[in-house]
Amino acid sequence: MKPSAATRQRQIHIAVGANAVFVLSLFLPWFSLGSIDSVSGWSALPAPLVILLVAVVALLALLAEANRYQLPMHVAPLGVAAYASTIPLWFSATAMISGGTGRDWGLFVAVLASIVATAFSVRVWQEYRR
Repeated sequence: MKPSAATRQRQIHIAVGANAVFVLSLFLPWFSLGSIDSVSGWSALPAPLVILLVAVVALLALLAEANRYQLPMHVAPLGVAAYASTIPLWFSATAMISGGTGRDWGLFVAVLASIVATAFSVRVWQEYRR
């Protein structure tokens, strides 16, 4: 059974919001190096610009689907969003697992936001494919 249009829109908006929170979390402290010094996600990640662009692509693809915007290319926006949402999840979860000591609250925000973004993006995409 497919969810109602309102439920689908709500799920898309949750995924959009979670991707936006992940983008913002890149500039929050991910690792603390003492009592006053910290490292942001932007400094901690390899190729942070690429990860930022992928998260923005996921966000824009979800917004295109929510607003029923026809993309100039023949791609499924929900499929693009579902795939693109997994990349920030991979990097933030890897930083969480292999980060060692000194994890700060920004990293927890990034991991939680990327989990929510991926879960809702994939869920909406799977329901669309049925």
